[in-house]
Amino acid sequence: MSNQPLAKGRVCYASEYYATNEIDQQTKKPKMKARYATLGRATMWPAERQGEPPQISIDLDSLPIGSNGSLKMMVFWDQPQQQQHPQQPAPPQQPAPQSYGQPQSYGSFGNQPQR
Repeated sequence: MSNQPLAKGRVCYASEYYATNEIDQQTKKPKMKARYATLGRATMWPAERQGEPPQISIDLDSLPIGSNGSLKMMVFWDQPQQQQHPQQPAPPQQPAPQSYGQPQSYGSFGNQPQR
């Protein structure tokens, strides 16, 4: 078993939703998109025993202000070519930058998107 992580990523939640200029053909309403805020980091580790799923550790750096009740969080895995050890990458759910900051395609709380 290797002590190297299989993948790294960011733990995010949808901080707000906004309407786009695209119209949904079925509902005739604007399509909605989400702005994501980063809450922390996720690391995928190899399974301790053969045949078990990999382990995922989550380090939360912050929590949303005023949240009470359940909170849906998502993990955006970094692209395999950005990993230090790409021989066993996990398939990415969505491309993400190596830094654990805000996703490049989304602004947050009125800030301009990062470039």
